[in-house]
Amino acid sequence: MKQIERYIFSRIATLFFWVLASTTILSLTTQILIRVDVLTTSSSAIVTFLSLAATLVPQMVLVVAPFALMIGIGRVLTTMNEDSELVVIEASGASGYSIAKPVIFVSTLVGFLLFIVANLLSPRATQALYSIISGANSDVLSLAVSSGSFQRIEDDLYIQVSESLANGEMGGLFVSDRRDPSAELVYFAKSATLRSSGDTELLLMQNGQIHRSDRDSQNISIIEFTTYVLDLNSFIPTTSDEGKRHNELYLNELLFPDTTNPRYEAYKRLFPFEINSRLSGWLYPIAFGFVMVAFLGKAQSHRNEQYQRIATAALICLALRLSGSVALDSSEKSVMGGILAYALPILVGSYFAFIMAQGGAIRLPKIWLRAGDYVQALLGRINERLNGSVKNASEKEGQP
Repeated sequence: MKQIERYIFSRIATLFFWVLASTTILSLTTQILIRVDVLTTSSSAIVTFLSLAATLVPQMVLVVAPFALMIGIGRVLTTMNEDSELVVIEASGASGYSIAKPVIFVSTLVGFLLFIVANLLSPRATQALYSIISGANSDVLSLAVSSGSFQRIEDDLYIQVSESLANGEMGGLFVSDRRDPSAELVYFAKSATLRSSGDTELLLMQNGQIHRSDRDSQNISIIEFTTYVLDLNSFIPTTSDEGKRHNELYLNELLFPDTTNPRYEAYKRLFPFEINSRLSGWLYPIAFGFVMVAFLGKAQSHRNEQYQRIATAALICLALRLSGSVALDSSEKSVMGGILAYALPILVGSYFAFIMAQGGAIRLPKIWLRAGDYVQALLGRINERLNGSVKNASEKEGQP
Protein backbone atom coordinates (compact mmCIF):
# COMPACT_ATOMS: atom_id res chain seq x y z
CA MET A 1 0.00 0.00 0.00
CA LYS A 2 1.42 3.40 -1.02
CA GLN A 3 1.97 6.23 1.42
CA ILE A 4 -1.09 8.19 0.23
CA GLU A 5 -3.19 5.02 0.50
CA ARG A 6 -1.95 4.38 4.04
CA TYR A 7 -2.78 7.99 4.88
CA ILE A 8 -6.37 7.66 3.65
CA PHE A 9 -6.75 4.23 5.27
CA SER A 10 -5.57 5.44 8.69
CA ARG A 11 -7.85 8.50 8.63
CA ILE A 12 -10.95 6.47 7.70
CA ALA A 13 -10.13 3.67 10.17
CA THR A 14 -9.55 6.13 13.03
CA LEU A 15 -12.73 8.10 12.39
CA PHE A 16 -14.69 4.85 11.94
CA PHE A 17 -13.47 3.61 15.33
CA TRP A 18 -14.48 6.74 17.20
CA VAL A 19 -17.86 7.01 15.48
CA LEU A 20 -18.51 3.32 16.18
CA ALA A 21 -17.50 3.68 19.83
CA SER A 22 -19.62 6.77 20.48
CA THR A 23 -22.74 5.50 18.69
CA THR A 24 -22.41 2.07 20.32
CA ILE A 25 -22.25 3.65 23.78
CA LEU A 26 -25.31 5.77 22.99
CA SER A 27 -27.22 2.75 21.68
CA LEU A 28 -26.15 0.71 24.72
CA THR A 29 -27.55 3.35 27.04
CA THR A 30 -30.98 3.14 25.44
CA GLN A 31 -30.96 -0.67 25.47
CA ILE A 32 -29.92 -0.84 29.13
CA LEU A 33 -32.67 1.62 30.06
CA ILE A 34 -35.16 -0.70 28.35
CA ARG A 35 -33.90 -3.51 30.60
CA VAL A 36 -33.69 -1.42 33.76
CA ASP A 37 -35.83 -4.00 35.59
CA VAL A 38 -32.91 -6.43 35.35
CA LEU A 39 -30.68 -3.96 37.20
CA THR A 40 -33.24 -3.10 39.88
CA THR A 41 -33.91 -6.77 40.66
CA SER A 42 -30.26 -7.75 40.84
CA SER A 43 -28.40 -8.18 44.11
CA SER A 44 -25.23 -6.60 42.64
CA ALA A 45 -26.35 -3.84 40.29
CA ILE A 46 -22.88 -2.60 39.26
CA VAL A 47 -21.65 -6.04 38.21
CA THR A 48 -24.93 -6.72 36.46
CA PHE A 49 -24.73 -3.38 34.65
CA LEU A 50 -21.25 -4.10 33.30
CA SER A 51 -22.15 -7.67 32.37
CA LEU A 52 -25.37 -6.58 30.67
CA ALA A 53 -23.52 -3.88 28.70
CA ALA A 54 -20.91 -6.40 27.55
CA THR A 55 -23.56 -8.84 26.29
CA LEU A 56 -25.32 -6.12 24.30
CA VAL A 57 -22.19 -4.81 22.54
CA PRO A 58 -22.13 -7.40 19.69
CA GLN A 59 -25.73 -6.68 18.69
CA MET A 60 -25.12 -2.94 18.77
CA VAL A 61 -21.98 -3.29 16.64
CA LEU A 62 -23.89 -5.28 14.00
CA VAL A 63 -26.43 -2.47 13.69
CA VAL A 64 -24.16 0.56 14.02
CA ALA A 65 -20.94 -0.46 12.21
CA PRO A 66 -22.14 -0.03 8.57
CA PHE A 67 -23.42 3.47 9.28
CA ALA A 68 -20.29 4.39 11.27
CA LEU A 69 -18.27 3.33 8.23
CA MET A 70 -20.48 5.43 5.95
CA ILE A 71 -19.96 8.49 8.18
CA GLY A 72 -16.20 7.90 8.40
CA ILE A 73 -15.72 7.56 4.63
CA GLY A 74 -17.98 10.51 3.86
CA ARG A 75 -16.32 12.80 6.37
CA VAL A 76 -12.74 11.96 5.34
CA LEU A 77 -13.33 12.28 1.58
CA THR A 78 -15.31 15.50 2.03
CA THR A 79 -12.56 17.04 4.17
CA MET A 80 -9.92 15.99 1.65
CA ASN A 81 -11.93 17.66 -1.13
CA GLU A 82 -12.38 20.88 0.86
CA ASP A 83 -8.64 20.97 1.65
CA SER A 84 -7.84 20.39 -2.05
CA GLU A 85 -6.07 17.14 -1.24
CA LEU A 86 -8.08 15.24 -3.85
CA VAL A 87 -7.14 17.84 -6.44
CA VAL A 88 -3.44 17.46 -5.60
CA ILE A 89 -3.66 13.66 -5.78
CA GLU A 90 -5.31 13.78 -9.21
CA ALA A 91 -2.91 16.47 -10.46
CA SER A 92 0.07 14.36 -9.41
CA GLY A 93 -0.95 11.70 -11.90
CA ALA A 94 -2.05 9.13 -9.31
CA SER A 95 -4.77 6.79 -10.52
CA GLY A 96 -8.28 6.83 -9.09
CA TYR A 97 -7.50 3.54 -7.37
CA SER A 98 -5.19 5.40 -4.97
CA ILE A 99 -8.32 6.80 -3.31
CA ALA A 100 -10.65 3.84 -3.88
CA LYS A 101 -8.25 1.12 -2.72
CA PRO A 102 -7.97 2.15 0.98
CA VAL A 103 -11.72 2.84 1.15
CA ILE A 104 -12.62 -0.62 -0.16
CA PHE A 105 -9.94 -2.19 2.04
CA VAL A 106 -11.44 -0.63 5.18
CA SER A 107 -14.96 -1.63 4.04
CA THR A 108 -13.86 -5.24 3.50
CA LEU A 109 -12.22 -5.39 6.93
CA VAL A 110 -15.40 -4.07 8.54
CA GLY A 111 -17.41 -6.65 6.59
CA PHE A 112 -15.29 -9.54 7.89
CA LEU A 113 -15.45 -8.05 11.40
CA LEU A 114 -19.25 -8.16 11.24
CA PHE A 115 -19.16 -11.74 9.95
CA ILE A 116 -17.09 -12.82 12.96
CA VAL A 117 -19.26 -10.88 15.39
CA ALA A 118 -22.52 -12.24 13.95
CA ASN A 119 -21.45 -15.88 13.87
CA LEU A 120 -19.14 -16.21 16.87
CA LEU A 121 -19.53 -13.39 19.39
CA SER A 122 -23.24 -12.59 19.10
CA PRO A 123 -24.61 -16.10 19.91
CA ARG A 124 -22.33 -16.37 22.94
CA ALA A 125 -23.30 -12.90 24.13
CA THR A 126 -26.99 -13.71 23.73
CA GLN A 127 -26.58 -16.84 25.85
CA ALA A 128 -24.90 -14.73 28.54
CA LEU A 129 -27.69 -12.14 28.31
CA TYR A 130 -30.39 -14.72 29.03
CA SER A 131 -28.26 -16.06 31.88
CA ILE A 132 -28.06 -12.58 33.42
CA ILE A 133 -31.82 -12.12 33.10
CA SER A 134 -32.38 -15.50 34.73
CA GLY A 135 -30.01 -14.62 37.56
CA ALA A 136 -31.78 -11.30 38.12
CA ASN A 137 -35.10 -13.14 38.36
CA SER A 138 -33.63 -15.43 41.02
CA ASP A 139 -32.81 -12.37 43.17
CA VAL A 140 -36.32 -10.99 43.00
CA LEU A 141 -37.56 -12.67 46.20
CA SER A 142 -34.86 -11.07 48.36
CA LEU A 143 -35.68 -7.71 46.77
CA ALA A 144 -39.38 -8.20 47.50
CA VAL A 145 -38.53 -8.85 51.17
CA SER A 146 -36.48 -5.67 51.50
CA SER A 147 -38.74 -3.34 49.50
CA GLY A 148 -42.20 -4.49 50.54
CA SER A 149 -43.51 -3.79 47.02
CA PHE A 150 -44.87 -5.92 44.21
CA GLN A 151 -42.09 -7.48 42.14
CA ARG A 152 -42.52 -9.13 38.75
CA ILE A 153 -40.65 -12.40 38.45
CA GLU A 154 -41.83 -12.99 34.88
CA ASP A 155 -44.96 -12.36 32.83
CA ASP A 156 -48.10 -13.03 34.90
CA LEU A 157 -46.11 -13.96 38.03
CA TYR A 158 -45.84 -11.44 40.89
CA ILE A 159 -44.81 -11.60 44.53
CA GLN A 160 -45.00 -9.27 47.53
CA VAL A 161 -43.68 -9.54 51.09
CA SER A 162 -45.04 -7.07 53.63
CA GLU A 163 -42.25 -7.24 56.17
CA SER A 164 -39.15 -9.09 57.25
CA LEU A 165 -39.53 -10.84 60.61
CA ALA A 166 -37.02 -12.25 63.05
CA ASN A 167 -35.10 -15.45 62.29
CA GLY A 168 -35.24 -14.75 58.54
CA GLU A 169 -39.01 -15.19 58.31
CA MET A 170 -41.26 -13.15 56.02
CA GLY A 171 -44.56 -11.71 57.10
CA GLY A 172 -47.58 -11.08 54.88
CA LEU A 173 -46.70 -13.08 51.76
CA PHE A 174 -48.74 -12.64 48.57
CA VAL A 175 -48.13 -14.54 45.30
CA SER A 176 -50.16 -14.13 42.10
CA ASP A 177 -49.62 -16.79 39.42
CA ARG A 178 -51.56 -16.33 36.17
CA ARG A 179 -49.23 -18.25 33.85
CA ASP A 180 -51.68 -21.11 33.40
CA PRO A 181 -54.20 -20.02 30.72
CA SER A 182 -56.92 -22.19 32.30
CA ALA A 183 -56.66 -21.05 35.93
CA GLU A 184 -55.36 -18.30 38.18
CA LEU A 185 -53.70 -19.06 41.51
CA VAL A 186 -53.34 -16.61 44.40
CA TYR A 187 -51.44 -17.51 47.57
CA PHE A 188 -51.78 -15.73 50.91
CA ALA A 189 -49.73 -16.57 54.00
CA LYS A 190 -49.24 -14.86 57.36
CA SER A 191 -45.59 -15.96 57.39
CA ALA A 192 -43.13 -17.79 55.19
CA THR A 193 -39.58 -19.10 55.34
CA LEU A 194 -37.02 -20.03 52.72
CA ARG A 195 -35.61 -23.54 52.91
CA SER A 196 -33.01 -25.34 50.77
CA SER A 197 -33.08 -29.01 49.84
CA GLY A 198 -30.08 -29.81 47.66
CA ASP A 199 -30.38 -27.64 44.54
CA THR A 200 -34.03 -26.94 45.24
CA GLU A 201 -35.21 -23.69 46.86
CA LEU A 202 -38.43 -24.14 48.81
CA LEU A 203 -40.85 -21.53 50.15
CA LEU A 204 -42.47 -22.82 53.33
CA MET A 205 -45.74 -20.92 53.90
CA GLN A 206 -47.71 -21.04 57.16
CA ASN A 207 -51.32 -20.14 58.04
CA GLY A 208 -52.74 -19.04 54.75
CA GLN A 209 -55.07 -19.67 51.83
CA ILE A 210 -54.92 -20.68 48.17
CA HIS A 211 -57.50 -19.12 45.83
CA ARG A 212 -57.93 -20.98 42.55
CA SER A 213 -60.07 -19.34 39.86
CA ASP A 214 -61.13 -21.39 36.82
CA ARG A 215 -61.17 -19.06 33.82
CA ASP A 216 -63.64 -21.13 31.80
CA SER A 217 -66.31 -21.74 34.44
CA GLN A 218 -65.44 -18.69 36.59
CA ASN A 219 -65.62 -20.95 39.66
CA ILE A 220 -63.43 -20.06 42.63
CA SER A 221 -62.15 -22.59 45.13
CA ILE A 222 -60.50 -21.62 48.43
CA ILE A 223 -58.16 -23.91 50.31
CA GLU A 224 -56.97 -23.05 53.81
CA PHE A 225 -53.70 -24.50 55.01
CA THR A 226 -51.55 -24.56 58.09
CA THR A 227 -48.39 -25.39 56.14
CA TYR A 228 -47.81 -25.35 52.38
CA VAL A 229 -44.61 -25.70 50.36
CA LEU A 230 -43.84 -24.06 46.98
CA ASP A 231 -40.89 -25.01 44.75
CA LEU A 232 -39.23 -21.70 43.86
CA ASN A 233 -37.29 -23.25 40.99
CA SER A 234 -40.57 -23.38 39.06
CA PHE A 235 -40.78 -19.60 39.47
CA ILE A 236 -37.36 -18.84 37.99
CA PRO A 237 -36.98 -19.03 34.19
CA THR A 238 -33.81 -20.92 33.32
CA THR A 239 -31.62 -21.23 30.27
CA SER A 240 -29.76 -24.40 29.38
CA ASP A 241 -27.80 -25.86 26.51
CA GLU A 242 -30.78 -28.11 25.78
CA GLY A 243 -33.20 -25.23 25.38
CA LYS A 244 -31.48 -22.61 23.26
CA ARG A 245 -33.38 -20.03 21.28
CA HIS A 246 -32.60 -19.41 17.61
CA ASN A 247 -30.43 -16.36 18.35
CA GLU A 248 -28.34 -18.37 20.85
CA LEU A 249 -27.31 -20.99 18.30
CA TYR A 250 -24.08 -20.92 16.33
CA LEU A 251 -24.16 -21.05 12.55
CA ASN A 252 -23.51 -24.80 12.31
CA GLU A 253 -26.33 -25.41 14.83
CA LEU A 254 -28.67 -23.37 12.64
CA LEU A 255 -27.67 -25.15 9.45
CA PHE A 256 -27.90 -28.59 11.08
CA PRO A 257 -30.46 -28.10 13.87
CA ASP A 258 -30.96 -30.44 16.79
CA THR A 259 -34.61 -31.47 16.50
CA THR A 260 -34.57 -32.73 20.11
CA ASN A 261 -34.07 -29.19 21.38
CA PRO A 262 -37.21 -28.38 23.42
CA ARG A 263 -37.39 -24.94 21.80
CA TYR A 264 -36.85 -26.19 18.24
CA GLU A 265 -40.53 -26.37 17.29
CA ALA A 266 -41.22 -22.91 18.73
CA TYR A 267 -38.33 -21.20 16.92
CA LYS A 268 -37.69 -23.25 13.76
CA ARG A 269 -39.69 -20.79 11.63
CA LEU A 270 -37.09 -18.13 12.54
CA PHE A 271 -34.11 -20.23 11.45
CA PRO A 272 -34.15 -18.99 7.79
CA PHE A 273 -34.23 -15.38 8.98
CA GLU A 274 -31.34 -15.95 11.42
CA ILE A 275 -29.20 -17.77 8.84
CA ASN A 276 -29.75 -15.16 6.13
CA SER A 277 -29.12 -12.32 8.58
CA ARG A 278 -25.75 -13.73 9.66
CA LEU A 279 -24.57 -14.61 6.16
CA SER A 280 -25.69 -11.40 4.41
CA GLY A 281 -25.01 -8.68 6.99
CA TRP A 282 -21.29 -8.47 6.22
CA LEU A 283 -22.01 -7.57 2.56
CA TYR A 284 -23.55 -4.18 3.38
CA PRO A 285 -20.38 -2.39 4.60
CA ILE A 286 -18.60 -3.40 1.39
CA ALA A 287 -21.51 -2.11 -0.71
CA PHE A 288 -21.49 1.13 1.32
CA GLY A 289 -17.79 1.56 0.55
CA PHE A 290 -18.35 1.32 -3.22
CA VAL A 291 -21.30 3.75 -3.06
CA MET A 292 -19.38 6.36 -1.06
CA VAL A 293 -16.21 6.24 -3.16
CA ALA A 294 -18.21 6.38 -6.41
CA PHE A 295 -19.87 9.64 -5.30
CA LEU A 296 -17.05 11.26 -3.32
CA GLY A 297 -13.83 9.80 -4.71
CA LYS A 298 -13.39 12.54 -7.32
CA ALA A 299 -12.40 16.15 -6.69
CA GLN A 300 -15.34 18.58 -6.87
CA SER A 301 -14.90 22.31 -7.36
CA HIS A 302 -18.51 23.21 -6.58
CA ARG A 303 -19.00 23.01 -2.81
CA ASN A 304 -22.80 22.87 -2.99
CA GLU A 305 -22.64 19.90 -5.33
CA GLN A 306 -20.31 18.14 -2.88
CA TYR A 307 -22.96 18.39 -0.15
CA GLN A 308 -25.60 17.03 -2.51
CA ARG A 309 -23.34 14.13 -3.39
CA ILE A 310 -22.96 13.30 0.29
CA ALA A 311 -26.73 13.43 0.77
CA THR A 312 -27.35 11.27 -2.31
CA ALA A 313 -24.79 8.63 -1.27
CA ALA A 314 -26.18 8.53 2.28
CA LEU A 315 -29.76 8.16 1.02
CA ILE A 316 -28.73 5.28 -1.26
CA CYS A 317 -26.99 3.52 1.63
CA LEU A 318 -29.99 4.01 3.92
CA ALA A 319 -32.40 2.80 1.23
CA LEU A 320 -30.20 -0.24 0.60
CA ARG A 321 -30.08 -1.20 4.28
CA LEU A 322 -33.82 -0.61 4.73
CA SER A 323 -34.74 -2.69 1.69
CA GLY A 324 -32.35 -5.39 2.89
CA SER A 325 -34.09 -5.45 6.27
CA VAL A 326 -37.48 -5.79 4.59
CA ALA A 327 -36.14 -8.67 2.47
CA LEU A 328 -34.74 -10.35 5.60
CA ASP A 329 -38.06 -10.07 7.41
CA SER A 330 -39.85 -11.67 4.48
CA SER A 331 -37.27 -14.49 4.27
CA GLU A 332 -39.02 -16.08 7.24
CA LYS A 333 -41.82 -17.14 4.86
CA SER A 334 -40.39 -16.53 1.39
CA VAL A 335 -37.31 -17.98 -0.30
CA MET A 336 -37.22 -14.95 -2.61
CA GLY A 337 -36.85 -12.67 0.42
CA GLY A 338 -33.72 -14.59 1.44
CA ILE A 339 -32.30 -14.34 -2.09
CA LEU A 340 -32.92 -10.58 -2.15
CA ALA A 341 -31.09 -10.18 1.17
CA TYR A 342 -27.91 -11.25 -0.64
CA ALA A 343 -28.69 -9.90 -4.11
CA LEU A 344 -29.36 -6.29 -3.07
CA PRO A 345 -25.94 -5.46 -1.57
CA ILE A 346 -24.13 -7.49 -4.26
CA LEU A 347 -25.95 -5.80 -7.16
CA VAL A 348 -25.71 -2.27 -5.74
CA GLY A 349 -22.05 -2.71 -4.83
CA SER A 350 -21.25 -4.20 -8.24
CA TYR A 351 -23.01 -1.36 -10.06
CA PHE A 352 -21.05 1.36 -8.28
CA ALA A 353 -17.84 -0.67 -8.52
CA PHE A 354 -18.34 -0.78 -12.30
CA ILE A 355 -18.87 3.01 -12.41
CA MET A 356 -15.76 3.51 -10.29
CA ALA A 357 -13.72 1.20 -12.56
CA GLN A 358 -14.76 3.23 -15.61
CA GLY A 359 -13.10 6.26 -14.04
CA GLY A 360 -16.06 8.55 -14.64
CA ALA A 361 -17.82 10.78 -12.14
CA ILE A 362 -21.47 10.30 -11.33
CA ARG A 363 -23.55 13.20 -12.58
CA LEU A 364 -26.40 14.30 -10.40
CA PRO A 365 -29.71 15.31 -12.04
CA LYS A 366 -30.02 19.06 -12.61
CA ILE A 367 -33.34 19.15 -10.79
CA TRP A 368 -31.62 17.65 -7.75
CA LEU A 369 -28.86 20.27 -7.93
CA ARG A 370 -31.38 23.10 -8.27
CA ALA A 371 -33.37 21.70 -5.35
CA GLY A 372 -30.20 21.65 -3.23
CA ASP A 373 -29.37 25.24 -4.15
CA TYR A 374 -32.91 26.31 -3.28
CA VAL A 375 -32.79 24.59 0.12
CA GLN A 376 -29.42 26.14 0.91
CA ALA A 377 -30.63 29.61 -0.11
CA LEU A 378 -33.76 29.17 2.01
CA LEU A 379 -31.72 28.12 5.03
CA GLY A 380 -29.43 31.13 4.46
CA ARG A 381 -32.39 33.55 4.48
CA ILE A 382 -33.77 31.95 7.65
CA ASN A 383 -30.37 32.27 9.31
CA GLU A 384 -30.10 35.94 8.32
CA ARG A 385 -33.56 36.70 9.72
CA LEU A 386 -32.76 34.95 12.98
CA ASN A 387 -29.48 36.83 13.31
CA GLY A 388 -31.26 40.10 12.48
CA SER A 389 -33.93 39.44 15.13
CA VAL A 390 -31.29 38.69 17.76
CA LYS A 391 -29.35 41.85 16.81
CA ASN A 392 -32.47 44.05 17.02
CA ALA A 393 -33.39 42.57 20.39
CA SER A 394 -29.89 43.26 21.70
CA GLU A 395 -30.02 46.87 20.50
CA LYS A 396 -33.39 47.43 22.18
CA GLU A 397 -32.10 46.02 25.46
CA GLY A 398 -29.12 48.40 25.26
CA GLN A 399 -31.31 51.48 24.86
CA PRO A 400 -32.09 53.48 28.06
